[in-house]
Amino acid sequence: MISLIPVVETQAGTCSRAQQVHGRLLGLFIVMFCTYTAGEALTEQGPPDIGRGNGTFGEQVVTANALRAPAKAQNAVQNAARAMAHNKPKEAEKQIAYALDLYPDYAKALVLHAIWKMPTEPSDSIKDLERAIHVDPAYGVPYAVLASIYNDSQRYDDALPLIQRAMQLLPFGWPVHYEMARTLRGKNRIPEALREVTEAMRLMSADAAADSDSRAAVRYLHGLLLIDQHEFATARLEFELILKENPKGTAAERSTQILAQLDSHRAH
Repeated sequence: MISLIPVVETQAGTCSRAQQVHGRLLGLFIVMFCTYTAGEALTEQGPPDIGRGNGTFGEQVVTANALRAPAKAQNAVQNAARAMAHNKPKEAEKQIAYALDLYPDYAKALVLHAIWKMPTEPSDSIKDLERAIHVDPAYGVPYAVLASIYNDSQRYDDALPLIQRAMQLLPFGWPVHYEMARTLRGKNRIPEALREVTEAMRLMSADAAADSDSRAAVRYLHGLLLIDQHEFATARLEFELILKENPKGTAAERSTQILAQLDSHRAH
């Protein structure tokens, strides 16, 4: 049996070694505020048909917490998200603070605040996300973001119930399926993880907001899972596609290394 453990992340260590690849996905949570939030409509029924999906996270119910938000707070959240997306940190910080000053329990503002603080103050980000879940338990995004943090820390047992709840609330969100795949891989449930990342790829194909780095990150995880299954030829195709579609992206260097090791092992 060929061992690729020295080259490809072990299942328990995937997320720490691939954190740079995954980190770009946090941008998609910001994009959600710029696209999904701006166009959301009140939905009173259960999960929508797949044909009604809307962007990165699909369509979901507008919660009571969101309906209580003053219009100025809603506008501030959207302005903050746009400022973050356009690398305007001072403006983003000002708008987030304004939204939370107007409505301290505004779950969407708390989530955006958590994403904003994640690189420098992860413990504070966790508190913000836990608060968002407490004040708005029907809002799916904080579950997904908190699960992502726990996946990065290899706290897969903590991530699992969160991402399961996120999937109930956001069944058509490809980042949710992606995070579920990460969690399941960390728990050595490889066939289930492979199904989830395949579903993430399917949903992502219809999302215009998903950029090349995000697509590469999902392909990268898919390739790792194929290697876990010893499907080396198919895995090779994924890493080659990463290099073809995004040769200067965050996943390219690791993909090149994995391809070189696959070649080396095949030669022996």
